[in-house]
Amino acid sequence: MLTGQIKVTKEDLLQWIENYRWMVETIEEAKQPVAKMNNNSYIGAKTAMYGLEAALPKASGGTSDPVFTEVQRRVYSLNFRIKQYEQKIAEVQKHIPFVEGDREVEVLHRLLDGDSMRAIGKHMGLSSTTIFRVRNNILSQMMN
Repeated sequence: MLTGQIKVTKEDLLQWIENYRWMVETIEEAKQPVAKMNNNSYIGAKTAMYGLEAALPKASGGTSDPVFTEVQRRVYSLNFRIKQYEQKIAEVQKHIPFVEGDREVEVLHRLLDGDSMRAIGKHMGLSSTTIFRVRNNILSQMMN
């Protein structure tokens, strides 16, 4: 979907703007470091490098642990989705400089922060219908 040159439609851009905040939060969450135990070592299975355990035979082949398989599936799925989110966010950011006008810029940034049309209207002292029109104007500017 988002490989190489992509054709961005107005509907895609609107959807990405509406989803912008949670996509950014999902990426931030996925990039958190691996949990550490209190002795500064990472949680998880380790392979012995020294001592008697290092001389013992190691398992070969795959694992039959369903939990491990599920974790691998989730990690792969998360990595794939994160790449898609990053591409969508980059497309939105690439179109932001085309937005002109103080009102439009303020509405756009509030939309990217996840505010609703009603909340934006209340903050700016405008009706939600006016905010809806401003949003459509923003999309038109971003598409040019």
